[in-house]
Amino acid sequence: MRQERGMSLIVKTVSRMLTPVMLLVAAYIILHGHITHGGGFQGGVLVACAFILLIIAFGIDYVEAKVSFSFGQAFRSLGATIIIIAALVGMVFGFWFFKNVGVYPYGFPGEVFSAGSLIIYNLGEMANVSASFLVAFYFLIRFRRRRK
Repeated sequence: MRQERGMSLIVKTVSRMLTPVMLLVAAYIILHGHITHGGGFQGGVLVACAFILLIIAFGIDYVEAKVSFSFGQAFRSLGATIIIIAALVGMVFGFWFFKNVGVYPYGFPGEVFSAGSLIIYNLGEMANVSASFLVAFYFLIRFRRRRK
């Protein structure tokens, strides 16, 4: 009989059901960050927590097969690049740094797509924060493995 890694079947089942809900709530927080409290940082932390929940339930090998350490580093760099581009686009069109007036279309106040470049910034921030937390968690696990 093969020894399975991770926690019990109940914990694995609950974490499988809870992870999509956590990612959906994170998407809501990210997209509504300019309307309510929240944004890229809070949503990014929730995305990282969803993957950390899977690591705790299934083990690091299960998650690292799907989201590798190098992918986490690349995703973090992509997030930083998106933030820089969102900040500089206004300057290309003759506006101030991080100014989104005139560059991005505005919707009606209170709607999801009514914040110009803030949604793009929130997505970049989410990528940067979630990947940074996940990479930091990978480092902690690898450090602990080496000490054993």
